[in-house]
Amino acid sequence: MAALLLLPLGLAAAEDGLNAWLRYAPIPNAEQYHGSIPSSVHALNSSEVSPVYTAGEELRHGISSIFGSDCEVQHEAGDGSADLIVGTVDAYAQSGGECDHIPELMEDGFYLDTTGDQVLILGQNERGAIYGAFEYLSMLGQGNITEVAFASNPDAPIRWINQWDNLRDGGTHGSIERGYGGDSIFFWDGEVRKDLTRAGQYARILSSIGINAVVINNVNANETILNSTNLDGVARIADAFRPYGVRLAMSMYFASPLKTTSLAPGSLSTFDPLDPTVQGWWNNITDVIYEKIPDFAGYLVKANSEGQPGPITYNRTLAEGANMVSADRWYTRQTAH
Repeated sequence: MAALLLLPLGLAAAEDGLNAWLRYAPIPNAEQYHGSIPSSVHALNSSEVSPVYTAGEELRHGISSIFGSDCEVQHEAGDGSADLIVGTVDAYAQSGGECDHIPELMEDGFYLDTTGDQVLILGQNERGAIYGAFEYLSMLGQGNITEVAFASNPDAPIRWINQWDNLRDGGTHGSIERGYGGDSIFFWDGEVRKDLTRAGQYARILSSIGINAVVINNVNANETILNSTNLDGVARIADAFRPYGVRLAMSMYFASPLKTTSLAPGSLSTFDPLDPTVQGWWNNITDVIYEKIPDFAGYLVKANSEGQPGPITYNRTLAEGANMVSADRWYTRQTAH
């Protein structure tokens, strides 16, 4: 009887759910597809932080796991003989590829073509390339090897997840608002976690459905996320996200200038958004953030709601408060990435 119980227990331990729908479980009768699926992948970027590099590794792992067959990936420049090429349209053109037949792609869009001698997965940018890789793996995971050639463009440029993780909430280690999500994968004891393995796993799942940014902390924010220790930690979260094309954003506590942080020593006596000293305070903080996270996605602000401070405290409009943190130069920096 004991021996009979070991099998289901072993299966339960192996299936921990961390991979969600990206398990790449073997499909029935996989051998019938051998010869019809790619056995070699050429990813047109050799940088390990690149979503194209990640796409190549994802394709190698997925094809090998789904079909139980060997699949190799090459990241350096090659002879163009790989069964599958993944990269941006520009990189493909620079490698000598023919692009005249590729439809117009919007930002984050991709083109998937399985009709020729090589499977082509080409993104308008690197996020598009990894989105196309996940689309192709979704087809293969369903045993679908039909010939297709189509472009896919997102309906909306901003596709963000708003986390409700609490950095500091009365002594608990790292909770999520309303308690429905277990412990935070980002925060513990008021600081960013040392081990961010699950943050990377989370970014992988989000990338597979086209999410391109995450606001990592609860809208009921506090100023401690802006101290140097936590901003270094936030930069590490951004590092974990970057290989999957997921950018990082933060909720900001509107009255942060009243508090002293190691980044802006000497607290102010006001957080009035029209006060030049307050604007300068936020300019300085934002400069530091962009130095640590060049592809920072921006701020989320909850103001004058549920007891949170905001511009109405000083008889300013919400628009005036928003404009304090939406200066043209910040927008220029943001869109450059």
